[in-house]
Amino acid sequence: MRRRVEILLFLLLLGAAGLSAQTFYKSEQKSLMGIEVHFRFDKHFLDLGYMGNEASLQRFSAVIDSLGLERVDSVVIVSQSSPEGVYEHNQWLSRNRANTMRRHLEKVHPELKSKLFVHPDGESWLRLREYVKRDTLMKNSTIQKVLSVIDADVNIGTKKWRMEQLPVYRYLLRTYYPRIRNSMFCILYYNELPVPALAEPAEPQLENNQALYMQPTYPVPAPKRMERTVKDKVTILALKTNLLYDLATALNVEVEVPIGQKWSVMVEDVFPWWHKGNKYAFQMWEMGVEGRYWFKRNFARKVLCGHFGGVYVMSAKYDFQWDTSLNYQGEYWSTGVTYGYAMPIGKWFNLEFSASLGYLSTAYRHYRPSTHYEELLKDNNKQGRMGYFGPTKLKVSLVLPINVPVKKRKEVYYE
Repeated sequence: MRRRVEILLFLLLLGAAGLSAQTFYKSEQKSLMGIEVHFRFDKHFLDLGYMGNEASLQRFSAVIDSLGLERVDSVVIVSQSSPEGVYEHNQWLSRNRANTMRRHLEKVHPELKSKLFVHPDGESWLRLREYVKRDTLMKNSTIQKVLSVIDADVNIGTKKWRMEQLPVYRYLLRTYYPRIRNSMFCILYYNELPVPALAEPAEPQLENNQALYMQPTYPVPAPKRMERTVKDKVTILALKTNLLYDLATALNVEVEVPIGQKWSVMVEDVFPWWHKGNKYAFQMWEMGVEGRYWFKRNFARKVLCGHFGGVYVMSAKYDFQWDTSLNYQGEYWSTGVTYGYAMPIGKWFNLEFSASLGYLSTAYRHYRPSTHYEELLKDNNKQGRMGYFGPTKLKVSLVLPINVPVKKRKEVYYE
């Protein structure tokens, strides 16, 4: 199936969308047709009013009706994402866009259900390359610089970083990236007239998709300058919970407030408070505050994503008891540094990983239960203060950013 999809992509790149490119399979002649729909930035839901999607779907239905079910061999849904942001998130977007269009086609054309195949193609540097190569507004020297970045044999993160440093990056982001966020319907169908058996041509050898960088024969029209009204959203705070603490029944909540795009302040509260008679207890009330600096990000979300460093201070009181083996009450304070990384997971949430290193000082008091646990007895021989330097916190936090709309603005884009 993979080889078949690569051949379909190869053929589509050699012909204009909507025109037929012919290939031969055994003794039957088949033709290939491609129709595209597009998706908004960071979305995988179908918007019929966006970039002519409704007309594209009507055209698809008209083509299927005119061909008839018996002439349609298969429909491969190839979905792509624009190459900015997190690679893993773009792969997720590509898969969900393919599944969205499969569900839509199954609903509108249930007779095609057994002939639908999905192929999430992920980030399409190939499409971007071909658009850039045929751009009529950039200088030739600028085009060559962009192509050299796209063709560089480096890891994907480095390539994206180099793209962001180009003076024309914003132009590419407005002009060509929206065209790449798409799903293409590759319709493979039988021609009506029989043809004599022909020798089967050798399949193009596509290793790591490198052969797909061949020049397509169709021209890319010059972009048309447009304006639209955009209502931006701003993250005012984020609600969090440390999943590791939750698994240990240590309920907790954190609130983080961004300050610009580089700084934030996080306040945390850990409050497990349960006990079972005079035999078991897990009681703690911890409060902490942390200032964070966020390094440069490769994410579409403007704040609270990427790598960060921080400085924290916290204090708590506690009562830990496990039968007769662990029986301590006390108070502690701690200060240190934090390093972490946060990434989007889906549309609404982020996932954050962090670890802290610092100094902790605790005043402790030992106690023991009586024989039948009627009361707890203080042990005056085991009390004092202890200091510790080393790892102090480990977090895997689920994050819900809270966004509010802000003032509308005019945005220029190209179509």
